[in-house]
Amino acid sequence: MRERALRLWTAIKRLPWQRFGAGVVAGACALVLTFILRAYGLGVFLPEIAVNFVVAHIPGDIESFFIRTMGEGAKILGVVTALAVFLALPGIAAVFYRRVQTWVPNRWGVIAIYTFGTAGVALLVVLPLLGAGFAGAGTNQGPWAAAFSQLLGGWLYAAVLDYFLVEFAAKHPTGFDVTRRNLFKWGAASVVVALLALYGVTRLLPKVARLAFASVSEMFAKEVTPTDEFYVVTKNLIDPTVDEASWRLAVGGMVVTAKTYGIDELRAMAATDEYVTFECVSNEVGGNLMSTAKWSGVPVADLINASSVVAGADWVLFTCDPDGYTVAIPLAKATDPATLLALRMNDGPLAVNHGHPARVVVPGKYGMFSAKWVTGITLVRGEVLGFWQQKGWTNAGLVRTTAIIATPPPDTIVGAAVTIGGVAFAGDRGIARVEVSTDGGLSWAPATLKTPPKSPLTWTMWTYDWSPPRGGSYRIVARAVDGTGTLQESAPAPPFSNGSAGYDAITLLVSL
Repeated sequence: MRERALRLWTAIKRLPWQRFGAGVVAGACALVLTFILRAYGLGVFLPEIAVNFVVAHIPGDIESFFIRTMGEGAKILGVVTALAVFLALPGIAAVFYRRVQTWVPNRWGVIAIYTFGTAGVALLVVLPLLGAGFAGAGTNQGPWAAAFSQLLGGWLYAAVLDYFLVEFAAKHPTGFDVTRRNLFKWGAASVVVALLALYGVTRLLPKVARLAFASVSEMFAKEVTPTDEFYVVTKNLIDPTVDEASWRLAVGGMVVTAKTYGIDELRAMAATDEYVTFECVSNEVGGNLMSTAKWSGVPVADLINASSVVAGADWVLFTCDPDGYTVAIPLAKATDPATLLALRMNDGPLAVNHGHPARVVVPGKYGMFSAKWVTGITLVRGEVLGFWQQKGWTNAGLVRTTAIIATPPPDTIVGAAVTIGGVAFAGDRGIARVEVSTDGGLSWAPATLKTPPKSPLTWTMWTYDWSPPRGGSYRIVARAVDGTGTLQESAPAPPFSNGSAGYDAITLLVSL
């Protein structure tokens, strides 16, 4: 066993680690450059395209698991994986540097081969495989920007590689000894740096957790969610920034007169305000992927009616050109007066991550139907499956009734009197009643509803004043009845594919 381990270690030491490491460093320089170019719209960033490709093709049930457990942190996992791949590939390419030198003894020829070779692989192999088209023709930046960024990145990669394997190698002809101690030391240091960087980035992202408020008074104060606290779930690694001056909304398809609107034309129309609660279809029972805002804009019905619908059209497709998102709803829902093309949120302009300059607000359906960065409203005949629906998510999308215990937090120690509070939501059906159980669901008592709610399209806040009969541990359960008189479902169900179901419950510890 010892001899086998020694042979393995000897084989590992003989691997061209210095060339691989030089390739990783050179590849990192190229990635940083292409990222900067991507930020200015002058190129493509391969890890971003890879992550978006995976998001578009990963099965819905697996996708739901990652969203539920990690939230936006799931993207960090995707980014780290993509970065590892796109750093390992230039490292592997660098391993063959000496062989290329034997074929092309001219130093500038080697640089040219690595410049055009890496750019060519990216443009003609990697981008097509990731669905971005030949030479990046399928990207928003287009083939010229893609070619520019990859050629520039390829040149930087080749130049840094040349420095390490020609200039630096000439100064240190004996290289460095890859001892166990050095390998362990630098390997451990790399892992620590990577973990610290990952921790730092994930700290900046919203966390998937319970919907919670510090107190009932805070809950009431945030009946309308502050914009910077409104939950965000997006399929994009980097959300698009849209120039509203050049942005256009096209209404077409099965209409008599196709129309195109600029942002100023839409803002000049009579504004409609609606308070609407959004909930992500990936939200767990009791989860925090639910928020309420005041939305201001133009009823979608006004835009559709202005173009006159052709007989037979029964569905409306929303398209979002910047990121390729699509979703569709029945014509009857699109022409509901409460369905808006929103231009403002909480009396301010839409933020980039909320769809600036315009998004759709579809009350009663899960948040994935309220498309962001919308550029097209198309009338069609027959049901259409949008981006998420093609992966198995519901195309009905009706919000399932839920009651959430939002204060006090689970496992809180309470005294002789405590006020339990929370929210209940049933889409556009409203809430008729909320009931609370303090004995794990054996008996139920009515909660007090905060009336009136902001609108029939929002969550309803409720409270329950409780005086525990004795000390100990109590399981608190909540359930709601929607405006049609239907009690919420008690049987637990995961979010995929129709939204989660079941009663929310927490444990409170009573000390008398």
